Amino acid sequence: MPSRNIPSARLRRIGSALRKAREDRRMTMDTACRRYGRSKGWLSALENGLTSIDRQELADLLDFYDVPDGPLRESLLHLAAHDPGKNWERIREGRISAAALDLAGLEEDAALIRNFEPCVVPGLLQTPDYARALMAVGPVRPARNTTALVAFRMARQKVLARPDPPRYVAVISESVFHHQVGGPGVMQVQLRRLRDAVQSDTVALHVLPNSAAAHLWLAGPFHLLSLRPPGDLTVSVVEQFTKSLFVEDDKEIALIEKIFSLLLEASLDQEGSLKLIERLASRP
Repeated sequence: MPSRNIPSARLRRIGSALRKAREDRRMTMDTACRRYGRSKGWLSALENGLTSIDRQELADLLDFYDVPDGPLRESLLHLAAHDPGKNWERIREGRISAAALDLAGLEEDAALIRNFEPCVVPGLLQTPDYARALMAVGPVRPARNTTALVAFRMARQKVLARPDPPRYVAVISESVFHHQVGGPGVMQVQLRRLRDAVQSDTVALHVLPNSAAAHLWLAGPFHLLSLRPPGDLTVSVVEQFTKSLFVEDDKEIALIEKIFSLLLEASLDQEGSLKLIERLASRP
């Protein structure tokens, strides 16, 4: 397939998943190319999201890497069947679904993650008990595999602890800290987790105070993920009631970035946010 000058989030998502599949098989790029019968330049471009791959060849490559049937394989084949550079939707389910895998894959490939949360603590900073309490609620509760979902969410958090973590900037509504998710004990531990998180040089938390609550009408929860080179690529994940919308359109991204800037400007600075969290965490 022809090379692309500008990567897309879809191609980057496919490429990063293939890179991980190759590394999981403990294959160097040279070994994989020799055994699969394609050039190193082709595989390098593919893993970096610089070239497309058709659905059938992707299926063959997934077979080569022994990627089994399941949400990951379904997700990648779905992405390969649609035009790169277009927005796409994922249904959220009470299991580790394509939506969760796509978000986690983009987090792994990000240099900068910006996140706005008006209702809950961000997933990358949740404690296991807080996450478990959230997952106990919802219309698809009987179908949920809560243990697996909590483990998957905790695994996502490892991206912030790796040697080359992305910069993570979160804006959280103050009202989130007053929601009794799981009860007072769970919330106390969760607040301490947030307090500890800001000790990292790569994590910034900003609280949107109740005095600026008018800003909450601007948006529901969303992520902005600026991916590592090659390319200057930012994708947004907008959380809706039953689905996640993955946005690549440049004009839409510019608007979402403006909204994040407005929310950040209305929020407390890092020091003020930490003082508020520490005050709440120290309450009996």
